[in-house]
Amino acid sequence: MTNPIDDLVNDLEPVSPRPLRHLALRWILPALTISTLFVVLWIGVRPDMPGALTLPSFWVKLAAMVAIAAGAALSLFALSRPDGTGGRGLVVSMLVAGLVLAAGLIVLAIAPSDLRTETLLGHSWNRCVPRVIAAALPVFAASILVLRAMAPTRLRLAGFAAGLFAGAAGAAVYSLSCTETSLTFLAVWYQGAVLIVALLGALMGPRLLRW
Repeated sequence: MTNPIDDLVNDLEPVSPRPLRHLALRWILPALTISTLFVVLWIGVRPDMPGALTLPSFWVKLAAMVAIAAGAALSLFALSRPDGTGGRGLVVSMLVAGLVLAAGLIVLAIAPSDLRTETLLGHSWNRCVPRVIAAALPVFAASILVLRAMAPTRLRLAGFAAGLFAGAAGAAVYSLSCTETSLTFLAVWYQGAVLIVALLGALMGPRLLRW
């Protein structure tokens, strides 16, 4: 008579070390494409794009959001495993966000008093946050799908990392449309939108990622 436990494990094969990479390619890249098409086709690329490519402000804005997204992606992938902590990636993202915030506050402090409102609000503060959130939603959904296919155990933190990644990715895509140049605008409105998506992920993580 065979042991039922032996029967269960006899046919087990090693799990491929690449499923997470495949899941990311399957879900996150198409989601980024959707977000990009949303910005390009619905909002529109900034009309001065050829000239914008020579502006440091354009590259600082894009690089900051990509750096935050990269740190969050490291955390997201780490937290997809039962033993993952995600700390290192989150530290990278928080460090970048903190540097941007500090730079933005310095720019606001040294700006002439009659220009501080413009430095803070720009001309599109009321459009920036909802557009970044809208651009982030496809990436957030894809990130949740990736996590659900894996085995996260720190569900609130994993949701936060998914939201942080999605928010920063959405902000990076939105920068293709945004003509704001102020570091203060980037620090407050871009990062505020990213934080909203991250907190949304933390709030919904335990429900969306429950086994």
